[in-house]
Amino acid sequence: MDISGNLPQPSVHKKRRRPALACEQCRRRKVRCDRNLPCSTCVRSKHALCTYASHTKSAPRKSPEHGAEGPVDSMALALGCPAPILPAFQPLPSPPRRSGASSAAARTQADHRSRIRLDETPEENPLFVPTPSSGEHSGPADFGTWQPVNGPWAPVTVTASIRADTASTPGSCPGSSSTVNSLMERVKQLEQQLSDLTVRNKGGGDVAAPECVSVPREGLKYSRGCVSKTRYFGQSHWMNAADTLYRLVNFARKFEGQKNSQLYADLEKCKKLARVIKARRTPSFASITTGQNMPSRELADALVDIYLRTFESVHRIVHIPTFRADYERYWQNPSEATDTFVILLQLCMGIGATMYDERFTLRTLAIRWFWEGMFWLITPCEKSKMTVNGLQIRCLMHFLRHTANIGCDLSWIGAGAIVRTAMYMGLHRDPKAIVKMSPHRAEMRRRLWATILEIVLQTSIDSGCPPLISTPDYDTEPPANLDDEQLVEDAESVFPVPKDPKVYTQMTVPLALFASFATRLAIAKRVNEFRSDTLYEETLRHSNELSTSLQRMMRQLNSHPAVTSFQLRYVQFMSYRLFFALHQQIIPLALRNPVYYFSRKMTVDTALRLSEAAFLCPNKAGTGPMKPSTPSEVDFYRLTINGAGTYRSVPFQGIMTIGLELINLKEEEANNGPPMSVIGSEGQLRGVLDAVHDWSRRRIQSGETNVKGHALGVVLITNIHGLENGVIDDKIEDYFEAACQERVTECYDLLRHLAGDGVLEEGMDMPHIHDLDMDFDDGTDLLADWDWESMENNMNFGNFPDTMLL
Repeated sequence: MDISGNLPQPSVHKKRRRPALACEQCRRRKVRCDRNLPCSTCVRSKHALCTYASHTKSAPRKSPEHGAEGPVDSMALALGCPAPILPAFQPLPSPPRRSGASSAAARTQADHRSRIRLDETPEENPLFVPTPSSGEHSGPADFGTWQPVNGPWAPVTVTASIRADTASTPGSCPGSSSTVNSLMERVKQLEQQLSDLTVRNKGGGDVAAPECVSVPREGLKYSRGCVSKTRYFGQSHWMNAADTLYRLVNFARKFEGQKNSQLYADLEKCKKLARVIKARRTPSFASITTGQNMPSRELADALVDIYLRTFESVHRIVHIPTFRADYERYWQNPSEATDTFVILLQLCMGIGATMYDERFTLRTLAIRWFWEGMFWLITPCEKSKMTVNGLQIRCLMHFLRHTANIGCDLSWIGAGAIVRTAMYMGLHRDPKAIVKMSPHRAEMRRRLWATILEIVLQTSIDSGCPPLISTPDYDTEPPANLDDEQLVEDAESVFPVPKDPKVYTQMTVPLALFASFATRLAIAKRVNEFRSDTLYEETLRHSNELSTSLQRMMRQLNSHPAVTSFQLRYVQFMSYRLFFALHQQIIPLALRNPVYYFSRKMTVDTALRLSEAAFLCPNKAGTGPMKPSTPSEVDFYRLTINGAGTYRSVPFQGIMTIGLELINLKEEEANNGPPMSVIGSEGQLRGVLDAVHDWSRRRIQSGETNVKGHALGVVLITNIHGLENGVIDDKIEDYFEAACQERVTECYDLLRHLAGDGVLEEGMDMPHIHDLDMDFDDGTDLLADWDWESMENNMNFGNFPDTMLL
């Protein structure tokens, strides 16, 4: 049988032409060339040029492991190459005067290897990619120009350029010093680029690069921010959780189009009445004078004591012994006190007024004190305010913004002014690195810098904007573990010995909070910089680092019996809220993919922890929410009732997270039967939502004017009731409207009582009052004039499953 037809035919390859190794001048003259640079023939003939033609080699056939799927990624090839792309070149030895046979042969072989290495084509070396303008190389030393790598996964390209005049000069020959130096510099650039690519691919770890590098995986797809009116809310802003509130967005859009409804009319009445109330609180700018609105000595003592035991115990701003001495001198002779100290004292009392009583009866006075501080800052000359006292006043004004609700959602802008003023004064440099100063002055600068860094971080999370500062931007050391009495204002004093970390001092709590600053700053930068990665593995890594850091902080604080309840609850508010920023955007994915269940669990656990800190969790008997029992607990409870900004948005985040978890549990129960208790007991979650009504009512009674934001709790509870009663989706909006109508009517009565009997409905329609509205509440104005179309374009609502929509 003839089987010749089944035998594979041998492939016929065209014989390759042997590359020409002689120089171009010897080839034209047809004489022997010893292949030196320059060769001996050109030296004897006194030729100025001795050049070699480049050798292009055909692309090698693909190995079987590469397959025929397509060209391998150049970056992966470069990183996966077991041998270095190009070795570090050493200067070539100059040719000796005598040409011995053995030395000539050795030089010829070495030069041949160098030329073969330099003449590699782009197919053999993926880092060399010639442009279409590239012609033949005039010599083996021509690598062309270099281009930087644009990004961590940008392809590495090298634009080859040919300059005949360079190749024609003796200095361009590979044996010359200038060419060798140029080659070494370019190879260093190449090695640095390759090193950068390897480090980026490893994520900055210390593990050696793998032999084969896979193509980087694509990150998660979720919203990095949304736009409302003229403002951009980044990922950490709590309004980005509207990804899961599609039913609420639909209800708000439908409600805004029904301007003839009773709900719309009642909300407009509440809005006008709120403007009148806020206009009364804002002082006339022409009447602002410093020191003319001081309270009695007894009231001032109470307000100062409240400030010192609350905010000053966490954020160090003033030196307490010096402050108390100046305070006593003020009451002995108020007329001789400086305006700087009067402003400082008023701001401290304004913060203390937030926790003086549950109804915040001193709110108007606190707002006036804020504006007196603002006028002190902007009056000439501004340079004279660039002092430590000026920085202290700026920091106190920042906290008073959040406690008295004076444009607190714009505090990220003010925080930028604070940190830049501090850096302009050199607080970002450690005192040891600048001028010699007393221990008191050096420690006060370190304490102020730590407080300013915390302000920058918290405002970044509040606004969803990047912190715009990194750890390499400063070298100031953390403050020492010292009591204020150990710091004496004496230039000749020696630095006191810091106490052991196990010993409680007035710096124990601030230092414990500052120890986690670097971890929290990295998270704020990652979630609010829109070019950062969205890999879930990185989210888990940051979450683990934050958990470890906060567990260490809580163990340290719980080991000190002197740490107050206010301090413990406050630092939890400032630190655990970072879990919301990390995981809240992944909740829509976690509700339909169990791979991301950890994010769902972390947000619910964080919500329960922070709700407990805000006294929103049910008591042990289950008869109602927790009640404060100690003076320190009363301080924090009043802060969550009277405060704004962070002290309002963090509980709202917890309420919304718990509401969504309950809704999801009810939907799973309707589809699959009674579920097992996975994260938290349903009774505990339900108890938090039951406490929302009383919490929001108390906030309005204390002076809160934004009633629309509190519709959130009503809608969440109404949706849960609808699911329990089997209400279909087409009818659920009717339940929303009825519940909101009841709440708005109640809130209007509370606002009328807050405004007093002198306000008439026909006198509330005053358009000029809007210009005095310094309470920017877009963050919680859920049913206000949002740009819903813009939000829908940013949120990708259409891709959400029914089981995750509110």
